[in-house]
Formats: sequence, structure tokens, C-alpha cells
Amino acid sequence: MRFLLYLLVYVMVTVLMGPWLTYWMMMLVWAVLGAALGGRGTHVFFAAALGVGLTWLAQSYWITVDTGSHLPRQVAEIMGMGKEELLMLVTALLGFLIGGFSALTGNRFRKLFERNTPYYFDR
Repeated sequence: MRFLLYLLVYVMVTVLMGPWLTYWMMMLVWAVLGAALGGRGTHVFFAAALGVGLTWLAQSYWITVDTGSHLPRQVAEIMGMGKEELLMLVTALLGFLIGGFSALTGNRFRKLFERNTPYYFDR
């Protein structure tokens, strides 16, 4: 349940802030979210990765269909991919990796300052 909540948070933040911020500024936002939400590293990584990857896939598909532009097909041909669908999948894969590792970085930064287990001599 917490995983789905984190996933929804990353999707909403990406949709709402993505049009105004560059991808590297969004990486900072996702890292801050990863630090603020806490939790297990795997949950944070996959929630952010799936949230950002699926959002980037949906937005690239929506923009391509909505505008009816030939630009995605032309860019895919220039890059040697052939079809624009493959370009959209590569975009989603990049969003998956960038979002996941950004959130994991923030989560690991938070873990630096958490103290979970007592030391032997602290009793």
C-alpha cells in the first residue's frame, strides 16, 4: 500500500513540475522526495522509477498523438531506431533509470543520518 502511495506521489510531482523544470532539476526534486519519504531503498527506487518512467512514456505518447507531428518519427530515423514507438520506450527507460537512481540517492543520503541499531557500548 505504501509503495502505491509513493508511486502516485512521484507520478503527480513529475506531471505537475515536469513542464517547468529541466530533467536535472527534477532529479533534485526526486532526490529530495526520496529523502523525505524514507522507507526501504528498493521500494523508493522502484516507486520512483516506475512513476517517472510511466509518466515519461505517457507524456511522450500523448504529445505525439495530440500534435500529430512527424518530428518523433524523424528523430527516431536519425537515431537509427526506425519507429517512434521505440524512441518512446527509450525515453521511458531513461526516465525509469534517472528517476529511480535520483530517489535512491536521496534515500541513501537520509540513511546516513539515521541510527537504527544501537552500538555495543551504548547500553
